Amino acid sequence: MTFTRSVPLPWLASLVLAATCSLSAAARAETLTAEEAVRRAASQNPSLRAALLDATAARQAVAAEEGARRPTLSASVTGEYNEPYGRVADANGLAPGNGDGALQRSSGTSVASNVALRYTTDVGTSLEVGASARSPAGTPEPSYGAQAYVSARQPLLRGAGTDAVLAPYAQAQASAVAAEQERELAASQTALDVLGAYWELWYAEQAILVQEQALAAAQRLLADAKARAETLGTGTKVDVLRFSTSVASIADALSQARATRAARAIALGRALGMAPASAASLSPTGAPPSLGALPPADALVRAASERSLELAALRADLDAQRARVSAAEDADQVRLDLFATASMDGQWVRDGLPGLSLPGGRPAFGVLGGIEVELPLGGGRASADAARARTQLAAAEARYQARAEALAADVSSLRASLEAAAEQVALATETARMAGELAEAERQRLSLGTATSADVVQAEQTRREAELRRLRAAVTELTSRLQLDHETGALLVRFASVFPRRSS
Repeated sequence: MTFTRSVPLPWLASLVLAATCSLSAAARAETLTAEEAVRRAASQNPSLRAALLDATAARQAVAAEEGARRPTLSASVTGEYNEPYGRVADANGLAPGNGDGALQRSSGTSVASNVALRYTTDVGTSLEVGASARSPAGTPEPSYGAQAYVSARQPLLRGAGTDAVLAPYAQAQASAVAAEQERELAASQTALDVLGAYWELWYAEQAILVQEQALAAAQRLLADAKARAETLGTGTKVDVLRFSTSVASIADALSQARATRAARAIALGRALGMAPASAASLSPTGAPPSLGALPPADALVRAASERSLELAALRADLDAQRARVSAAEDADQVRLDLFATASMDGQWVRDGLPGLSLPGGRPAFGVLGGIEVELPLGGGRASADAARARTQLAAAEARYQARAEALAADVSSLRASLEAAAEQVALATETARMAGELAEAERQRLSLGTATSADVVQAEQTRREAELRRLRAAVTELTSRLQLDHETGALLVRFASVFPRRSS
């Protein structure tokens, strides 16, 4: 009798298609290590690039405030032509001062220039040193004038002191520090996202291998059951149907595993800044690294408090908020300024001799000084702005305290989860080992006729599920440790060569 093993056409088509897809993916797979994935994200991740640009813009704002503190020089040159009307003495000698004389139009030109240097000191003193010159022409007796002056204004209340004058610079510096901390936080978060996606893809590929091995084993069992039922006559149709059902169930699970693998590859590609079509070929390599000893809980909480990038960014925001409060409180004060100006003025005229002379033989000196007060009536807007700034600072401090407490609780919880995850890895590994031995034993019993097909199917399913749980537990332990390192600032230190920290 001739034995022909038949496979339903839909199953055969699906297996051929799956094998073709697997070979195609293997041919164009792009394998990379976890470190290579993080390095690629460092140069391609758009969120990290945005954080880097924000930090650059914040440093540029500091440079702008530094530029605003430099002296300024202003200069101008003006020219004028004018044709005024005026009365002149008539032929009878009547003076225009008596309302007599002819009304005539005259003309004149003049040129004036001015240059001044202005600077505000760190304590608020406004200084100005300048000079001006004027040179009218086109008149019978031209005169030329020049003036030099020094002016100073010192605020006594509003705008006085370094806290008030340097407040914009202090705010810019604090904002730059906050932006830099946000950049480092984004770098650490990027590394966490990439590594999480990387090991999830690794698990998805391992799950495919488990399902493929299980499918191959189930197909061999099905073939043996058909041989016993159709050729040897020692088997039953129930065994064939039971193994056929097992093959169909595993094939369905394998199809779902491949779909999950595709989704995980796209997720990793997104973290790397890749298009979905290009990300489909990504494939991880290697095995989960050794995690090392877990630090004590109090050491982790202390590390989170001292080295957490998130808390560092919040502290920098608090510094910027305090600088804004200082500026708002200064603006809420009365403006009380002392000012003084000293000048030297010269006027050169023609005095009946060729050339020009200075009247009295020396320039004229002048001094002007006084005090100026500005007091808004009814409190003004500055009072409300200062109150709002203080309230916002209090709210920011409360949020910082809440986040610090939440971070300490998260770190403690993560450590407890890691301890449980380590136990689960050990238990799952032992369970997978025993499940494998049980499945092998049940297959031996089936060949001896002391076990049923149901026992073998159940044992094979238990082995497959135990192996998947072992892999899942290993990835969960790893991603939990990565999250803990991120919370304590250790993850960025580990990838210092990929994300170089900006020196202060």
